[in-house]
Amino acid sequence: MVLLDVGEADVGPVGPGVALSALARAVDLLGAVDLDALDARSEMGLVRDVEVLRRRLDAVTDQLAGHLDESQAFAVDGLASAAVAVRHLGRLPRGEARARVHCARVLRDLPALAAAHAAGEVPTAHVRAVARVARNPRVVDLLPVIEDVIVEMARDHSHDGFCRWLREWERLVDVDGTEHDAETSHARRNGSVVENYDGGFTLTGGFGNLQGAAVAETVEWFARAELLADWADARARLGDAATDADLPRTAAQRGADALAAIFARARARAAVTSTAVPLVNIVVDLHTFETALTGGEPAEAPQVPRTTGPRVCRTVSGVPLAPSDVVAAALAGQVRRVIIDSNSNVIDLGRRRRLFTGSAREAPELTNTLAHPDGLRCIWNGCHRRRDLQIDHTIDASRGGPTDQANAAVLCDTHNRLKNHGWHPTRAPDGTWTIHRPDRTPTTPPA
Repeated sequence: MVLLDVGEADVGPVGPGVALSALARAVDLLGAVDLDALDARSEMGLVRDVEVLRRRLDAVTDQLAGHLDESQAFAVDGLASAAVAVRHLGRLPRGEARARVHCARVLRDLPALAAAHAAGEVPTAHVRAVARVARNPRVVDLLPVIEDVIVEMARDHSHDGFCRWLREWERLVDVDGTEHDAETSHARRNGSVVENYDGGFTLTGGFGNLQGAAVAETVEWFARAELLADWADARARLGDAATDADLPRTAAQRGADALAAIFARARARAAVTSTAVPLVNIVVDLHTFETALTGGEPAEAPQVPRTTGPRVCRTVSGVPLAPSDVVAAALAGQVRRVIIDSNSNVIDLGRRRRLFTGSAREAPELTNTLAHPDGLRCIWNGCHRRRDLQIDHTIDASRGGPTDQANAAVLCDTHNRLKNHGWHPTRAPDGTWTIHRPDRTPTTPPA
């Protein structure tokens, strides 16, 4: 298939009839593409390229909603607002109609972000996230100050990663608001076990920021043990041919059994003292920690957090934490020093070994979470798995690959197996990964 590039020529003002006719014709042509005739790479590229055009069309629909808001043309039908008119004309949910109008208002003060969205370089959901932050009256005036950074982050990062970065920036510039939210969340904590009509039980709970992060890490630690037990059972029965479908329990069932194991461990507390316990790793930069410890604030303006920047305060899984909570955790728990290089790669000083365990496992996990604002996840491009991850050799140990940080990759079970069938991940010095197909070509990059 040959894609024609019409470029960015200035077509000048046109009538709506001409524009809509051309758009309808383009959609018809796209719908007429013989998808079955495409090879796999062309189909992947087509999905990406259409997504870019979808973003550009979303930018236009937001622009139309914004102009309707300014012109008040909605009054011709006796409607109360542009959002009401957009909702009516498109038969849209109220939230979507309001979001279009609100985005248009916000982007008037963020021309660089508006231009990137109109060019298809920034996903619509990223723009919606910025608009949501703009509803905070304590930070909205600062958005134009960091607009260039917003555009850079929105171009480069996934939706989850971008949103977590944006929330962290909001936390830095609205300390009072985020601290109040954390205190309110902690005050509303709750937990109960209720017997159901059928004789079963339902466990429910709500937690504050730090307490919830610790609970989540503990449950994940026990759930991983249940998963490993399931895989051991499946491989004992079927060998290396075992797949996810052969596991005896579902993820939900393993989650329930993990909770039961936690309570069983609590009942047998005397036996726990000689057994490994789950560890919650909190990643925080020294400046943030010392500032929270002394109760002071930096004299300079809050820095803009970046994926490899100095401002970090979260769990390994990516949950943002209030610095005051981290200080409290440090005073009540233990502190371990972690040394990183200029690219935020954890330097592995441990001895060489065959398996990644203990610190040898935690070093690549920490490097991974420092590289991703959305927390620990599989390094495979397009994979967002965060649970049941494995640490394995980029170059297999059987081929002489060392068991150290430089040769470690965080992978889900699926992609760890795929890596042994001709696929090859490579890491750049800055910690970013590129996945190569068996023919040595890189996988399809995102739009």
